[in-house]
Amino acid sequence: MPGTNWHPQLDNPTLLGWTVVVVYLLAAAACCWAAFKADKEGTEGNRIWWLLAVGLLFLGINKQLNLQTLLIVLGRRAAVAGGWYERRRLAQAVFAAAFGLLGLCFLGIFATRARLFVARNRLAFLGVLVLLLFVVLRASTINHANELFGVELKDDRWAWLLELCGSLLIAFSAASRDRAKAEIS
Repeated sequence: MPGTNWHPQLDNPTLLGWTVVVVYLLAAAACCWAAFKADKEGTEGNRIWWLLAVGLLFLGINKQLNLQTLLIVLGRRAAVAGGWYERRRLAQAVFAAAFGLLGLCFLGIFATRARLFVARNRLAFLGVLVLLLFVVLRASTINHANELFGVELKDDRWAWLLELCGSLLIAFSAASRDRAKAEIS
């Protein structure tokens, strides 16, 4: 069975790959700074900034370690062990659709419960939407579920663009949070 051996290695050792990693890490640092400022001021949003920092750090690490491939390998092994490997495409499509729906539900709940944060940090919320779109599209294309949905995304330039734009939007929002706070007040 192809693709069952995963080991940690640098997956994107190109200039563009490292650029995306650096942008993720800079965006995570900007979110940490925003979280520290919110903690110091006692304002709402410190936990959200911390959550964004952790998420961006994970995406930066994952960009090079390709951890989603490990998940795919484990899924293939489970399919073989469970005797449903021949029907794996349907399971992949269900996983991609459920993952996207779960992401949208999470964002809806988040936007409702953290209305003030979203109002003050619209660019960060937009960045999260863009990164969610990237993750859902990547999840559906990496395991061929895109073929079942009739979507062709063979060109990876869209992925780099979504990753860079999403993380830069969050970074810019975190770095400019003082200005956004003053405009809302």
